[in-house]
Amino acid sequence: MHNTSLKTAHALLDSCPVALLLVAENGDIHGFNPAFRALVGDAADMLQGTAQPDSLITPLLGPGTLLSWIMPDGDERWLTVDTASIEDSPGISARFFTDITEKVRLKKERDALRVRLGEQAIKDEQLPSLLSRYGIQVSLEPMVSRSRRYNSPLSILTMGIATAGDREQTLKNIVQLLSDQTRWADLVGCNADHDFILVLQETTQDSALTLVDKLAAKIARMNEAAETPVAACYGVTQCQKNDDAASMLERAESALTEARRNDSGTSIAI
Repeated sequence: MHNTSLKTAHALLDSCPVALLLVAENGDIHGFNPAFRALVGDAADMLQGTAQPDSLITPLLGPGTLLSWIMPDGDERWLTVDTASIEDSPGISARFFTDITEKVRLKKERDALRVRLGEQAIKDEQLPSLLSRYGIQVSLEPMVSRSRRYNSPLSILTMGIATAGDREQTLKNIVQLLSDQTRWADLVGCNADHDFILVLQETTQDSALTLVDKLAAKIARMNEAAETPVAACYGVTQCQKNDDAASMLERAESALTEARRNDSGTSIAI
């Protein structure tokens, strides 16, 4: 390429599909190719015969190799930037812009889909023996309908834990404890923060509070032999007349939130 004529070089730049901008160290614009004009649209006309670019072009001259740029029509574009110095023109550099907007949008859509799929997973990823919050809500819906139809008691117990020790091992210990203290008809799950959710069929709010006392006593005994104690708080609610699965679950989680605000760590029933 060293023997390429100036005319050929200009032709190559003009046909290059990558947007190219020639910029001096002081920010003066020394030229651009048709691909750059296609990228910025009418804003390119403002660069003809002017030294400093307007505020629309200025973001394209900023540092970094990935830029978020708002186009003249208000659309957001993501551009990668490669910079090269020009040996024959000291103080002038060439900035090459590649539009990767579609890739960024696809990545954001993929990440959002992963989040939605995670939210809709039936089992918890870290504790696969437990239902996820979504799994609890799906399973709870027919139970709420049955409770309302036959006026049978149905309660939810939520449980949050805190420890300065090995949280992963603590979670596993609590899972085993809950498995020992619940019946086959009960559901045990957790939310994304690994607060535990127990759905207790044929159980009144008072009976759920009795279970809270049993769990608290078991954890107290576990702490006697543990290097790092575990603190727990609880929320309890019972199915009400106009409940559905979502409202009942939200109320149980609100009860846990209230319990966390209570310095004594006692259970809250709502």
